[in-house]
Amino acid sequence: MKKGYDKTIGYSPLEDVDENKLWQLIKINKKIIDQYCLPAKNDMILVAGAGSGQEAVLINKEFQLKTIGVDLNINQNDLSYNKSDLFLQKQDLASLAFSGDTFSLVYCYHVLEHVSDHLAVLREVHRVLKPGGVLFIGFPNKNRLISYIGTAQKVSSLDKIKWNLTDYLDRLRGRFENKYGAHAGFTEREFIEDASRIFDSISSVRKSYMLLKYTNLSMLIKLIISIKLEEFVFPSNYYICTKRM
Repeated sequence: MKKGYDKTIGYSPLEDVDENKLWQLIKINKKIIDQYCLPAKNDMILVAGAGSGQEAVLINKEFQLKTIGVDLNINQNDLSYNKSDLFLQKQDLASLAFSGDTFSLVYCYHVLEHVSDHLAVLREVHRVLKPGGVLFIGFPNKNRLISYIGTAQKVSSLDKIKWNLTDYLDRLRGRFENKYGAHAGFTEREFIEDASRIFDSISSVRKSYMLLKYTNLSMLIKLIISIKLEEFVFPSNYYICTKRM
């Protein structure tokens, strides 16, 4: 198993994803998305950064809508996933091969920290969204104190400790930035500043995500929110970004 950090896939190989954990995360995210977007039967979903394609398969199954998954890591010679309502394509997120106003929903889960030009990706996502369409996006919280606790990767507790130590070393060296290959992500302020140049409405759904994912810790999560420590305790940021009608 590869333990080092790879800019395009993160810390662990794509084949080391726990499918059940990934599906549970998709179920949580769908509950959030449903509050902002209820696509019609003929609408399409774009999974931007679908890894090897497994995520797009599960999203297609959960949403029951035509789904297209794109990623530079998709092997186009493997067509086993492709069917009438599911397609996997090898594409660069900064230069998508779709017409404008195509998708009602773009799903981009822990991908933005791996691209070389995140603004270009956000612009492309906005372009291919239909008017009134939404982007669901999540990425690491750059201000977090600890991370990797709820990862869908098949890894040990020791691996998670090592990854957190690597992050802290990068901080001390002044290299905790995506451009240096660190698993940094973005702060809330950084993302909102960039996304507000492109999208018409941006809503943070981080609190909802945490409460839905960790139902057994709801009292603690609410306490963290009430004393305004979520920017440092919550490991990731999640947003719904909308394109004007």
